[in-house]
Amino acid sequence: MKLPCQENPTAENDRALLAWKLCRRIRATLDRYHAQDLRNCLRRHDLCSSGTVQGYDFARTVAGALRGCLSENEICHLAEYFRSPDGGGVAYGLFLDVVAAEDEGVVGKELERTLSVSEHRRLSLVLMEITQALRFREQVLRPYFEDYDLIAGNGGSVTLAYFKRVLYFLGITLRKPEFTLLAKRFMVGHYKIDYEAFIEEIDGLLRYLDGRGPIDRECDGEVPAKIIAVELPKVDRPEVGTVDLAKVLQKDTAYHPCLAPSRQERDFRTLMLRIQRYVWENRVRIREFFEQYDTFQCGLISRSQFVRAMDAVGLSGLHRLPLTDGEVRSVCDRYGDARDVNRIRWDRFTDDVDEVFTVKNLDKGAFREVESPPEEVGGLEREGCRESRDLAKELVDCIRTLVAARRVLIEPVFKDFDPHRNGHISRSQVGEALSMARVFITEEQRYALNERYSDDLGFNYVDFLKDVDPCPKIASAYEEMQDRLAKINADAGPEPHPHEQDIVRVLAKVKGQVVRRRLRIVDYMRGFDPLNHHRITCDQFRRGLATASIDLSPTEVRTLARIFQTPLHHDTVDYKRFCDTVAEVDYQCNLEKAPRLVPLRHFPSEDGPHNHLNFEERTIVSKALQRLARQADVVSNLSAPLRDFDRNHLGVVNRNQLIRAMATRGELHNVVSSREFELLCKCFGVEIGHRREVNYRALLASLDYLYANRENHPF
Repeated sequence: MKLPCQENPTAENDRALLAWKLCRRIRATLDRYHAQDLRNCLRRHDLCSSGTVQGYDFARTVAGALRGCLSENEICHLAEYFRSPDGGGVAYGLFLDVVAAEDEGVVGKELERTLSVSEHRRLSLVLMEITQALRFREQVLRPYFEDYDLIAGNGGSVTLAYFKRVLYFLGITLRKPEFTLLAKRFMVGHYKIDYEAFIEEIDGLLRYLDGRGPIDRECDGEVPAKIIAVELPKVDRPEVGTVDLAKVLQKDTAYHPCLAPSRQERDFRTLMLRIQRYVWENRVRIREFFEQYDTFQCGLISRSQFVRAMDAVGLSGLHRLPLTDGEVRSVCDRYGDARDVNRIRWDRFTDDVDEVFTVKNLDKGAFREVESPPEEVGGLEREGCRESRDLAKELVDCIRTLVAARRVLIEPVFKDFDPHRNGHISRSQVGEALSMARVFITEEQRYALNERYSDDLGFNYVDFLKDVDPCPKIASAYEEMQDRLAKINADAGPEPHPHEQDIVRVLAKVKGQVVRRRLRIVDYMRGFDPLNHHRITCDQFRRGLATASIDLSPTEVRTLARIFQTPLHHDTVDYKRFCDTVAEVDYQCNLEKAPRLVPLRHFPSEDGPHNHLNFEERTIVSKALQRLARQADVVSNLSAPLRDFDRNHLGVVNRNQLIRAMATRGELHNVVSSREFELLCKCFGVEIGHRREVNYRALLASLDYLYANRENHPF
């Protein structure tokens, strides 16, 4: 709960300080002549000689006199600060007195009232003590000061001596620091106290105390002290004794492991990853430690037996992978039996841990790829490692540059401090090793290196040397030869077209070949799947399509393999799903569940990139067909020579045969230009084998349709 005198304590001081700074800037800009001119201009706007002018007149006059010295917001702040108490206008007289420095008391008044945050807190407590003393004795302050002001006529102020005598007469005795603080707050000029402001603060506190209820005079705590002395309470410092001093000073103050903060308990997922990493590094057959307690091979042992088996493996608080009691309990609770809380399903625990080596029931998924260890387990950092800091990164870059420039052999120096060859040295030996290598660093930089590369075993100089002195990888001649052969044998074919990666177009192409040639692709694929798993490799899938003589490009084959790959085995293809999709051209699956559904026959489309026309080409072909349709009597006899050229009755002829047939029927080849003829062949072209033919039946059908639907002009 805030006291009335504590509400926004620095707002008034901030306003006064800003106004004082602006007045000092104006005083430095105006000389005596311009200051008098500004006074005369403001007096002209004061027609009633009230000492105030309107805000817009004040702003316009001051802005014109200062000529850009202050901004509009600063002038508005001055007008707001010097506004008269009744709000009728701006007291320009007080403003000019401050600017012209004619009344230093006004300036001193604002400066002397500036208090710091700690002084304001102490002043609030002093005023509260005075208010409680006055309320306890039921005394009133105003009559004592008004009698003096009535005779002296100081306008709401009294001298320091009289102010002190009044407080002493009322039984309020202050220490010298408290009285000095009180005088600093309410002083006017150099020797007077603004008792009006003082009484106003006291009245506000009295109203605050009255709102809390009547005073209990029987309570000793409410009795005011003889001498009012205020001491600020000590600031609560919860970090004292809890924050490591080394983090604050950025240097190592001690190296004892007992000073390190206690490790927090891991969550279950992190705990299992740590156990799997420990078992994988030490190649522990964890199942053998639990089987000896399970005589009947039922997969259940008691909780105490489970804990003893974990201790034998090395999973306890005293072994190589220390676990807290809470972590051991969490493992026991996770694998506890649902029927008996005192029994543990040890077989489930060992199966989960052994996944770091292999996968259970791997014989049922021969194509499944096993990663040992998994990526999550292999990517775990050693416990105790800390996050990298910017200072450590910059320091490592500087040391790397220094080592490369001086050709320093830094690795033997660190190995001299590591007789056991475990890749770690103590934290205190880091500076000694770097000094022997003629690399001198400060205490703060050494602390940053320890924070970056230290773990539970000490300073990991192996990782440090990898960053400081990286050894370039020397590739063998055999690997270089393999890379060259791979580049030589690489298929440098053309870039794939977008339609070759569109699964809809690729399936339409396959279905068209199946319908025309009456193929059954599943017969060609089934030979590669002796176990009837309905999946084969990508190479076997490509061989099956080639055996069925399905004409597809390599990109189209890769598109089919990518779309129909097995969900859990990305290197295999679900050929059964592919064959069922293609076989929809002949039948529909689950048709017995919809007896009224009439299956539709699939008609393959001849559209493709070879006969695709843009807008301009379609316009030219349309005009050429309309021009040919006008020769209806000649076009009607065009089918006879075309059928003579089509001996196999396939409905297609080549370009030479088409132009020869048009030349024998009324010289139709003169009706169309060479470009129009080329576009007609492209529009009605089909691919048969590796050659382009023209579908003359579709051409004649289009001409008959245009003739039948021609425009009729009777007049």
